[in-house]
Amino acid sequence: MLVDFIKKNKKNLFFYGGLFLLVFLYLTNFKIDVKTDDGWFMTAPREYSLSSYLQWRYEEWSARLFPETSLYFIFLVPLFVHHFISACAWFLYSYSLVRLFSEKISQQNFLVAFFSLGFMNVFVLKDALFWLTGATNYLWPLSLGLFALIPYADNFFRKKQTAVWPYLLPAFLFSLSNEQLIACVIGVVLIYHVAIFLRKQRENHFLLIPTSFFIGGAIFMLSAPGNELRLQQEVKMWMPDYHDLSIFTKVLRGSSWLFEGWQTKLLLLFIVLFILSALIDFTKMLTKVTGAYTAFLLLLIYTFPNRFTNFQAITKIDLLLEIKQGHLGHGAVLGAIAPFVLWGLFFLLVMGCSIAVSEQKIFLGLSYCAAVFSSMIMWFSPTMYASGARVFMCASIFLIINLYLLYQQLVKTKNNEAEWKISAYVWFLPAINLLFVLYLP
Repeated sequence: MLVDFIKKNKKNLFFYGGLFLLVFLYLTNFKIDVKTDDGWFMTAPREYSLSSYLQWRYEEWSARLFPETSLYFIFLVPLFVHHFISACAWFLYSYSLVRLFSEKISQQNFLVAFFSLGFMNVFVLKDALFWLTGATNYLWPLSLGLFALIPYADNFFRKKQTAVWPYLLPAFLFSLSNEQLIACVIGVVLIYHVAIFLRKQRENHFLLIPTSFFIGGAIFMLSAPGNELRLQQEVKMWMPDYHDLSIFTKVLRGSSWLFEGWQTKLLLLFIVLFILSALIDFTKMLTKVTGAYTAFLLLLIYTFPNRFTNFQAITKIDLLLEIKQGHLGHGAVLGAIAPFVLWGLFFLLVMGCSIAVSEQKIFLGLSYCAAVFSSMIMWFSPTMYASGARVFMCASIFLIINLYLLYQQLVKTKNNEAEWKISAYVWFLPAINLLFVLYLP
């Protein structure tokens, strides 16, 4: 039986086995960084038993039981175990992304999904995917979360009642993993249940089980007693004036952080989104306007570096007072607002352009909304500046999902030879990006 299976699947075994080996060898370039949280988690097993460790973390820090348990054990085994699990997570992510929108997995689509992570900013890649503690808190839950959504996609897109039981353990582990990711998935599954109801489509009632896992896990994590203590420590360490800030000031500070993060961490994704949209249909006026504006904006940034990428200037003026006194036309105020107007228009044009040419307009629009809201969650966190680039992984994933959908729409109109050429271009830039990550300090 095994010999027959190997003979029938020899090409696939060589392809996926060879790719997995390359991924594993690539990940071995990332080591333990004792100057970060890696160093702290290495010492935890010497000071606590597993039960006392989890109880202490739950009562005084967080209820991320799956990554916390993983980090307790992962430094007790050889480092290659972590790399092996991360390689499996990367493969599971790639498989899940393809399965969300297709019932069958082809080598070509798998490669596109696999390399799609490379469209992320290099610092997001390093912090969320390849840093050991970061991978445990972001990459591993991401792969489990996407995998757990497959039966929802089968029921919604393909009207297929997929068996739910193989997805229950991944759904349960994911539900105790990451607050930012779980909030996004809850939004997705609630929209699914509402849409199924409104369309009067046959519901897969077994999907209420993973949905209850997601909601129950979120309640469990958000109600943990350690959250309050953690908040106090993080306010003291990262944002001492946090409790003195008004809602308006928090929104203003958060907006400057969000625009700066999107402009630096998501720019490549937006540019590629526009390129794919233009390749699908450049005849639309909105596509032409977006292209002209993108060229104008890039030329403006090249001519006046720093002037239109300074999103912090708005936090250094009393904007409410300036508005009340009618000083909106003053140079300092205009200079502080201009970057938001210019880049906000760029983001909106690219979103509008991609939605206009897409066959899945509502889905793309909801993904963009999720990208925005997953970033806005950080507005009310004192670790907004301290969390690093990894918090933009959620927004990046939603943009990547839109990229994947637009790519699938583009290749529908091409023959096999042209399809492979397009795929080669799609793989090239992420591959370069993934190589660049190796040279980050």
